[in-house]
Amino acid sequence: MTDLLAGLLNASAAELYQRLLRAGQLPITDAPEVEELVEAGFARKRFVGEPVIVPVEPSRAVDQALITVQRQLLDQHRMIVRAREQMHVLQKEFVANADRDDSGISVHTDPAEIGALSVELCLSAERDFSNLETEHYRNPPDGRSAKVPPAAVLERGVQFRNIYSRPVLDLPFAGEMVRRCAEGGWQLRVLPELPMKMVLVDDRAALLPLDRTGMEGAVLVRAPVIVSALRMYFEMLWNNALPLHDNGTVSKFSAHQRTVLRLMIGGMTDAAIARHLDVSERTVRRHISAALDLLGVDNRITATAMIVRDGWLD
Repeated sequence: MTDLLAGLLNASAAELYQRLLRAGQLPITDAPEVEELVEAGFARKRFVGEPVIVPVEPSRAVDQALITVQRQLLDQHRMIVRAREQMHVLQKEFVANADRDDSGISVHTDPAEIGALSVELCLSAERDFSNLETEHYRNPPDGRSAKVPPAAVLERGVQFRNIYSRPVLDLPFAGEMVRRCAEGGWQLRVLPELPMKMVLVDDRAALLPLDRTGMEGAVLVRAPVIVSALRMYFEMLWNNALPLHDNGTVSKFSAHQRTVLRLMIGGMTDAAIARHLDVSERTVRRHISAALDLLGVDNRITATAMIVRDGWLD
């Protein structure tokens, strides 16, 4: 019984209510559990003869208690909705003031301030938090310091996307970092190289480094035209990047596609590949066509050059 009433009554009051149901009535005492039962609607006082408390039948008492909880939850929901609406208004006012104060571009050189800006941008994300990560670190961090998206932001439906440059995966801490990021809710992809680090929030702001490590300073960009251009740039990179799994492996192609592509790059015709693999030429062409679609190209020459250049079959 006490477990059944958890959240409606504290344990001692629930135990007293159970005793009251068995006894039918109990003397009124100064115990706080008595007042809790009366105030919560699980008991009522009766002063005919000896003052006692008698139980309210469970169906009515629990139903009334649940209605009270529902009202409280509704009030909390309304408060959350109002707070979010006020947050959006204040955010727009903040951005508008920032744009009025300057060109929408500000330089920051204090590492603590840059770190605070990163956190602020993350918490304010409404739809998308995007990141470019290169191998340039002044002091390589431990893999356990991977950035994990705040649960409250993930619950809002914000997607977190990160593109690594391939050399990042060769660093000692990379495996642990990738695993923690994937478990934390990041979508991860990789490209052979990236020109810089970058943090991009929705279509509102971008944080760019002044040097390759990002330790010498950063530029906070709120100018809509520049942020829009950076968004287009990130989406182009994202579409060309390969998915990265939480074990650090990269797999754009299936095992069959990789086998066919290796033979194609080696100069074999479709017929020769089919004989070598003991499959039909139609199957070979289907695998090659699927690989071209994944690479976003329309001919084998371009596909071969891209695969060899970027080393995706290594």
